[in-house]
This record gives sequence, C-alpha cells and structure tokens, in this order.
Amino acid sequence: MKLTIGGFYQVLASGILFLAASVSSAQSPREFYISNGPSSIDSSSRQFLTLAEAQSQSSAGDVIYLVNLDPEIALEGSIQLKPRQKLIGIDARGRLLEDSDSRFVLTNSSDTLDGAIVRLADHNEIAGIHFINMRNAAIAGEVVDYSGAYLHHNSFTGNAEEHVEDERGLVYAVSFNANSGDLTDIRIEHSEFNDGEDLGAIRVFQAGNSRGSYRFQNNHFRDLGGRPYFVRTQNTSRVETVILDSSADNIGRGNRNSDSIIPYLMGQSEQVMLVRNYHFKNTLGVGNQSNTGIEAYMFGFPREDEANFCTDCKLTFKIEDSVIENAVTDPIQFSNSGKNSQMHLEIRNTRIIGGTPRQGGGGISLNLQSVEESGGHTTLLVENTEIIGTDGYGFTMNNRGGGVYSAIIDLGGGSLGSAGNNLFRDNDKGDMRLSGSRVHALENYWNEEMPSVFNSEDQLYESAPVVFD
Repeated sequence: MKLTIGGFYQVLASGILFLAASVSSAQSPREFYISNGPSSIDSSSRQFLTLAEAQSQSSAGDVIYLVNLDPEIALEGSIQLKPRQKLIGIDARGRLLEDSDSRFVLTNSSDTLDGAIVRLADHNEIAGIHFINMRNAAIAGEVVDYSGAYLHHNSFTGNAEEHVEDERGLVYAVSFNANSGDLTDIRIEHSEFNDGEDLGAIRVFQAGNSRGSYRFQNNHFRDLGGRPYFVRTQNTSRVETVILDSSADNIGRGNRNSDSIIPYLMGQSEQVMLVRNYHFKNTLGVGNQSNTGIEAYMFGFPREDEANFCTDCKLTFKIEDSVIENAVTDPIQFSNSGKNSQMHLEIRNTRIIGGTPRQGGGGISLNLQSVEESGGHTTLLVENTEIIGTDGYGFTMNNRGGGVYSAIIDLGGGSLGSAGNNLFRDNDKGDMRLSGSRVHALENYWNEEMPSVFNSEDQLYESAPVVFD
C-alpha cells in the first residue's frame, strides 16, 4: 500500500524492502543492499524482507546500504542496529548521499510504530538518510552503550501529527539516554534539522554515575519548536560537549521556551561545554519570553522537583567566535538556581546583536542565586565581545535570592585575565545593571565616554562598583 506524506513522499507502509544478495557469509563484514526502487535489482537475487527481517539476518559489523532509486518513496519501519553496523544511504552508483536533497527517506509516521526508526548499539555509523514526519525519535540510544556513534550527512524534517510526546509536547529527532557506564566519542556532523513545530533536534540525558563525551559539528537548525542542543545531566553524571560550526534560526515555534543551546544541570552533576563558531538568529521572533539564544541553567527553586535540585553541580562553559542575533528575549543567560554549585563562564570574540531581554534584562544576563545564601560561586570572563542594540542593558548581574554571594566578574583587567576590548553600544537602558559586586571593566568601549551603570532598582549608581578607564 502507498500513502502520501506531506503531499510528496510515498510510503511502503508495511516496511517491505528489497534486499539484494549479500556477499558470502564467510566474509566479514557482509554488505546488504536495500532499495526503494525494486525494478532495478536483479530479479534472480531478489528477496522481500521487512526491516525486522533485515535486522535479524545481519550480524555485528555488517553494512546495510540503502540504495536511493526513487527519491519520492519513503520507507516506513524501524531497525535495531547491532554493534559496529553501518546504515548508509547511497545512490545507484554506490556514492554516499551527501546532498540533502538526494538522501534516502525513512519515516515512522504510522500509528503502529511507537519506537525510534533506528536504535543504536555501540560504534554504529549512520549517514545519507533523510528522516521525515517522526512519530518517535529518528535515532535513539536508550540505556545501551552507544559509544562511537557517528551520525553524519543526515536530514531530519517534521514531526508526525500524532507523536510520542515528552513533557513539553515534543519529539526529539536524536535522543541519547544513559544512566550508567562511560559513553565516549559520540559524533553528529554535517546534518540539518528543520520544519517541525513539535520537533526538537538533539537531546542528551545522562543520569546515575554515567560519563559521556559528545562532539557536534557543522549542524544546522531551522524552524523548530524544540531545542537544537539540549544537554541535561542529573545525579552524579558528567558530560563533556563540544559544539562547533553550527547555526540556528527561528527556534521556539509554538510559543515555546526552547533555548537553542542549554547545558541543564541537576543533582550533583557536572558539565564541560565549548561552543565555537555558532550563529544564532531568530528572524521571525518565535518563542516566548523565556526563549533565549543560549542559556545555562542549574536546577533549583522555584521548581517543584526538589529531589533533583542542584546541591553540588559544576559547570564550565565557554562561548567563542560566535554571533547571537535578534533573540526574542535575553541573547545569553546564565542562571544558578542551585545550592553550593559552581559556574565558570567565558565569552570571547563574540557578537551579540539586538535582542529584547525580558528575564535577566541584558545582552548577557547573569542570575547568581534564586535563594538567599545559596553557597554558589560564579566566575565570568568576557573579552573581545560586542554587545550592540538590545532594548535592555548590555550586561546585567542579578541577585534574586538576596544576601551574600560569591562572584568574580572580569570584563577587562581583572583576576581572571580578561583583555577587555569589549564594545557596549546602543543598548537602550544602559551599559550595565549590577547587584553590588565589584566588576573589572578596563580597556573597553562604551556608548559614552563613561559607562552607564545602574543598580538593581534600575537607578543610576552615584558611585558605581566598576573599575574602568
């Protein structure tokens, strides 16, 4: 039976595939060929298999090639990969489908398919595939060792109208979930995620005492309801994430809070994250007043799940060589709502342009604590960075919990080693709003000869706690 999806793709609804004869079983790895255009396969070697049957006949280390002979055909079904298997989309001449318009199309839009399209084992490679209209995740590593997963040159478009929702009504295209073990060398590269109001892109959930390392490079996101990069840790887990050469536009469709990148910490977990050469825009101004460009969040009051409050979390977060444009609220926001938790933050060589900050109030907003005397410690270094044209302040530091806090803010010439050279220009409310702590801000450029500095009541400081020249 054939169905129409989005007025374009046709689906082989039962997941019927055409499998060419594999090479001799004595060889390893074996190569399997699945086609969406059976008429071109030699009839003498043709077998009719479902994805489940292809799964059962292949072994660890085998390669399954998806031969794209009819780009208007989408195959419906799912497969559980075995360790070291590869699932690769190719054309009739055996070439990897690197171009996004030519990739082999898979879906799980049927209401009978509640699982992911591809379920991972360790050291799988997946490439050359266009996943569409997802009812559940396109690719999932769920409580298995998915170390060495290499996902590249894939596309992810749209969500099924009826889909398996998370607590926010979303389905994520790629979902990683681990609660034990060391998961290393997980990579997603050269891929696109777009056009899904109820679709998020890449989600990492780590819990227990698990460890994880992820590298995401040259991925691009457009017109999504969910987050491009959502990395959540809880318990005593630890995750290192590198995000390179990526872009995002119009994130937060459906009036959502979908910060485009967020390290999200709970319990006593730790994260180390580097973001470099990232370009964020929000051309259409989608999302609600919590929908920042980039955010870091340590979980705590006033949330209700007190058992998962950060009580000893640690985040090291660096943003470099990036551009954040026209955020619908705060362009960059850091919030430590935990207790006895540490944030170490650096922003270098970055441009923050526009934005309408409605939470922390700044192009860069630093929210130090949500309860009095939280025991947290925060350091922030900013250098060679432009903050231009927000309708709030250039930089804000907010102490919402009241009481004493520990923070070192170095915008130039301070103990963290910032070289300064930051530009604060045309921010409607002023250059900075502070909560009493001394800020070093030498060797910077201000809208006027002197920086305009306000207190937490939005009143000009008579004697501002800022060291500047």
